[in-house]
Amino acid sequence: MRKRLMLMAILCSCVSFAAWADGIDGDTDEENEKSDFSVVVGYVNKQWASDLKDHSIRENMWREEDKRLHGFQIGFSYTPTLPMGLGVYTGLFGEFYLSFSKAMGYDEFTEFSLYVPIHANFTLPLSRNVSLKAHGGFGLNYACHGGFTNRDAYYWDWVWDEVLGYATRQKKSYELDHIRYGKNGWPKRFNAALELNVGVSFNNIIVSGGYSWGLTDHQLYKDVPGSSTRQDKLTISVGYEF
Repeated sequence: MRKRLMLMAILCSCVSFAAWADGIDGDTDEENEKSDFSVVVGYVNKQWASDLKDHSIRENMWREEDKRLHGFQIGFSYTPTLPMGLGVYTGLFGEFYLSFSKAMGYDEFTEFSLYVPIHANFTLPLSRNVSLKAHGGFGLNYACHGGFTNRDAYYWDWVWDEVLGYATRQKKSYELDHIRYGKNGWPKRFNAALELNVGVSFNNIIVSGGYSWGLTDHQLYKDVPGSSTRQDKLTISVGYEF
């Protein structure tokens, strides 16, 4: 809850500053027409929330309670909007997660996933260059790769060097295990979620934040009768609209 309140406070501050700055710049040319495409980069984190019979567990991929898996997001969005401010928000994003821990005997965890939002979008102009934006709907994630690595354990291998014309010894780390998504208590590759995102745009810059509540039951504790597990995600992003 505290993180959500801080996010709302940051967005409100951005709106106030953008509206004030837009009021200062009163003698500008007419607003250039923009396309509906934006390049977006942002910070993401996610957590698996399991509801058991008598208590709840919030954990990351290392099974550390009350901690989240952190990463970043990059991609493009497409937001066609009608004159009254209604439209759709979609796009394609890649998400890369990187985490270090010794909780499971490994050193490092990496994951790469694809994300597609299917949202309804609403834009509320506050002035010529400043607008509030809100979009929400369904989010679809698919984990393409995930694995643990032990950086402390390594071996030497002979690798042929085409430039030098002879083999050289190279130090390589052990790739110990890849996540078997959907098996042995690990989360599923696919995740569907209900999402809400709010933000502010100033000229071509869009700052936004959102949260997603998982709809897919990942069954991390399927041996416990009546249990369910969802994947929740927090996103804070900056976009540039062309």
